[in-house]
Parts: sequence; C-alpha cells; structure tokens
Amino acid sequence: MNDIQPDSKKNSGKWRRPKTYVCSTCGDPQPFCWSCPCGFMICSDCMEENFWGMTCNGIVWTCPDCGAIRSFGND
Repeated sequence: MNDIQPDSKKNSGKWRRPKTYVCSTCGDPQPFCWSCPCGFMICSDCMEENFWGMTCNGIVWTCPDCGAIRSFGND
C-alpha cells in the first residue's frame, strides 16, 4: 500500500563534507578547509596568514567571495 521506501533517500537534508578540500587561496589539496556554502574554501595556514582581514573578533569570519558571516564553531 505504501510505495515509499524509508531508505530510498538516505541522509536527505543533512550536511555532508566535501570529498576533497582545495584551498581557494593557495590552491593546494588539504585534509580540512574552512568552508562557505558559496564554494570558497581556505586552509588553516592561509586562514592564519589572513586572519587579520577575515575576522575582527576571532569568533566569526567573513567570506571574501560572498560576504557571508561564518562561524569558527561547530554549526
């Protein structure tokens, strides 16, 4: 009677990590990058070098591509 299978759309609506991280600043593949939904990614080394221009409080950072405010936390 019910044609919808519960496992047909696994993890729909959940956030998933990208398979590969490539830093938008240095262009190197990385094990982790700070990411923005617009596609901008920055590795920890580049973030540290550009920290002065990307954050004013150390709690959030501003994406240089789209201007979105992103958290350093786990959200």
